[in-house]
Amino acid sequence: MPWTPALPAAFLLFLLFQGTPAQKDVIQEPAVLLVNEGESVNITCSLTTKGTLVGIYLKREVVNAMEVLYIANNGRIHTVSFLYKDRIDISFLSTEVRITLHQLHKNDTALYVCNESILEMYEPNCVSSKGTILVVKDKSPTEMEQAECRMASWVPYVISFLALISVSALGYLILSHIDIKKQCQEGKKKQSNTVYEDMSYSIRFNTLTTGNSYSNC
Repeated sequence: MPWTPALPAAFLLFLLFQGTPAQKDVIQEPAVLLVNEGESVNITCSLTTKGTLVGIYLKREVVNAMEVLYIANNGRIHTVSFLYKDRIDISFLSTEVRITLHQLHKNDTALYVCNESILEMYEPNCVSSKGTILVVKDKSPTEMEQAECRMASWVPYVISFLALISVSALGYLILSHIDIKKQCQEGKKKQSNTVYEDMSYSIRFNTLTTGNSYSNC
């Protein structure tokens, strides 16, 4: 079944809790992984205590079902899907195996299930886990994020423009205040000179018109 972006995650969740026909004797963690493209994830599967372990499978189900890898009980990896070549690391702990998937793509979205092949009373059997839902999101920015980025890129220019207007207005007010003050000072000085000239003229006029009180002419 090809992957389409419209495939609902709820459908994957439904399949997870429905489980698979095999026995659920393997603990797999985490149950759900939601990551961005290019990131890495760890899937941990416990080693069953039932019977003798023969090998461990990691299978991809629901979306583009396939066998991702097979690990023999001696730790050798016999099968790795070409889609995951050079993108898988394996590490063994005391009671579990950790599988790391690197450089995830959107098409890696699927349900991943650990199956363990065992011999129980000399009879082959398979035990399984409920699996891990892996959803890989597209890391390309959404239209809203792009719009926010465009708006954010204009913020420095808007701030600079407003600052320039503020400085210009402040400078205009300062110069206007200085000019008005200068005009007031010049007006007061001119008025003082006019009063002084009027007083000087009055004094000269009085001096010229005042006669000698002892003269008969």
